[in-house]
Amino acid sequence: MEEIAVRSWDNPIIKESYDWMLKVGRELKEELVLVGGWATYLQAQELGSMSLPSLDIDFVALKENFRTIEKHLLANNFVPVGFRYIKYYPETLDGGLKEICFEESKRIPPYELRELFLDILWDEKISPMSFTHPYVKVIFEKELYDEIKGVSVALPEVILSMKFLIEKNKYRGQKQLKDLVDIYVLAVSPEELDFEVFKLLYSKEKFDLNWVVQYFKENEEFLASVARELGIVFDREEFLFVINELKESLNS
Repeated sequence: MEEIAVRSWDNPIIKESYDWMLKVGRELKEELVLVGGWATYLQAQELGSMSLPSLDIDFVALKENFRTIEKHLLANNFVPVGFRYIKYYPETLDGGLKEICFEESKRIPPYELRELFLDILWDEKISPMSFTHPYVKVIFEKELYDEIKGVSVALPEVILSMKFLIEKNKYRGQKQLKDLVDIYVLAVSPEELDFEVFKLLYSKEKFDLNWVVQYFKENEEFLASVARELGIVFDREEFLFVINELKESLNS
């Protein structure tokens, strides 16, 4: 259950991540669409469900808006490091966090620092270090997002499709377990999913759902325990039904 502890609101970096997600998302609502863990969290709330909070902040954006976005992030003391933006925090005596600038962070041993990561996936590369995603352009073109708490948040179908592509990374561990929780929460949410959105995204980049079923079965006990922690009903049959129904829809 280590993953649950890391993703709990007792972790001070979670609160910082949530606050900065809202601040940046609201101020750049036209330029950024929220994806990933915080998008799952906000969509789950809208759907009357619950999900784990996120550590990192994930957005998608168009290359044409890079200068506007970068200027805003730099003005808010985000430091560009490689493909991501980082804020640095030493812990205070009371267990809280104090935000410091990059120059101050260089005078503190790395093991005494906490980091907040903000990542952006682009429709086209803005540098050799940046990452692109095949769904970004269509997300903006078709407006595949809702406004939640003043932030443009990707539709559940978009979040799921992006997480379905994760299998290509061929990794296992806590990060993918968190992705599995997010997939489960959105797949069994009270609101029916729009399979036409999945088909649109699938036409841009195909994803394989077999790994989702396999990974679900391998970690069913863990997932059931997370569901209990979140106070939501764990329904094995409903989840597998939705995934199999989606598979049939994509193959039709």
